Formats: sequence, C-alpha cells, structure tokens
Amino acid sequence: MADTRILLKTVAIALPFGLAAFLCIYGGLALYVPGTQIITDPREIFVTLGGALTGPAGALLIGVLAGIYDPVPGLYPATIAMHVTGALWMAFAYKKLVFERFSSWLFFPAWIALVAAYYLAFVMPVFVLATSLLPDLSAQVFPDGLSAQALATFYRAVIWPELVLTSLITAAILALLPMRLRKPLW
Repeated sequence: MADTRILLKTVAIALPFGLAAFLCIYGGLALYVPGTQIITDPREIFVTLGGALTGPAGALLIGVLAGIYDPVPGLYPATIAMHVTGALWMAFAYKKLVFERFSSWLFFPAWIALVAAYYLAFVMPVFVLATSLLPDLSAQVFPDGLSAQALATFYRAVIWPELVLTSLITAAILALLPMRLRKPLW
C-alpha cells in the first residue's frame, strides 16, 4: 500500500514537470542552432528538476513526455532517448551524489556540476549517437554532415545559453524550495 501511494505521488508530481517540458517544445518555445536542425529550448529546466526530485519512475515519465514531440520529423526516438537518459542520470546522481552528501554551501556548486554532466555526458552524446545510427536522420539534423565542426557548433550553441541558463534557473528554484521539498521522493 505504501509503495502504491509513493508511486501515485511520484506520478502526480512528475506529470506536471513532463507536461511543462512537452508544452515548451510543442508550443514553439525554441530556437534552431545555426547550421543544424537542432533546437535549443527551456524544457531541460523541467527535465532536470523533475528527474532529480521524483526519482527513476518520475524521470522515466518526464523523459518520455519531454521527447515525444520535436519539430524535426522522425526525431522522436533520439529525443526520447536523450531525455530519458538525462532524467535518469539526474534522479540517481541528485540523490546519491548531491542530496545525501553535500552541505548547504556545497549543494549549489554540486547541482550545477550535475546539470553540466546532464548535458555534456548524457543528453548531447546520446542525441549524437542516436542520430548518427540512422543516416537519413543524421543528414536531416546535420545538413552539412556530422563533422567535428558541426559538433563544435552544436556543443557551443547548447552550452550557451541552454546549459548555463538551465543551471542558474534550476539552482535559483532549488534555493527557494524548503529543504523538505528538495528531498527526492524515492
């Protein structure tokens, strides 16, 4: 019975995070990265925070909702894979590496490091790998080819403004939350 209540609470909290991420992209709140068909958008705010706070079950739901729509046709498998992978990273890493280990003065630098890892070690590499496995999709996403220059453009465009702003906005939101609400649900 307790497990069912926790799961229902997790879904009830994860669903608004996932829907907010979905609505960011579905509502057109995005910009295209020059030279690619890749977009930068604010949905990662909801994926990182929601995944961290709701744990693996919530992260899975949020990741799927964040990736099920993309303006580039056929990109859904890649966007779902990248958001699920990233959200799961945030769920595990937040609980095990940040919440349980760091005092309040190290909490925020550790959070920012998690968000940086979210982008640089999980979301972006999974996206590049997923698109490169499908040549037609890769050609659609990287019209000039998947080259070192295209990857550098992609990484630069995502690091600023998306990674930096997501780190700062989510850190500010966490700073406003009481400690009891920062605790992961699982």
